[in-house]
Amino acid sequence: MAKIVKKKKVKRLRLQNFTVVLFLFAAICSLGSRLFLRSYNNSLSVEKQKIDTEIATIQTANEAYRVDIQTLSSRDRIESIASDAGLDNNSNNIVTVANGE
Repeated sequence: MAKIVKKKKVKRLRLQNFTVVLFLFAAICSLGSRLFLRSYNNSLSVEKQKIDTEIATIQTANEAYRVDIQTLSSRDRIESIASDAGLDNNSNNIVTVANGE
């Protein structure tokens, strides 16, 4: 009597199933990265707007300080403070220095 021979089935890696799984994984990763990057971009835009408003506020304050400095350093103001303190102008001792010299 002849022996019954059972053939072992060799499992093959089916290329089609692998490509479908790989495609689905890539699509899910692409969707996830798009959503993450969009929300990250929005948060960066909000942060940039906050910084821009802060810069504008500081520039306005700097301009106000610049005007105050010019007002406080005017020659007429200094002469009025000196005359109130009882000081006199001696024309021989006055030296004028221009900006940048």
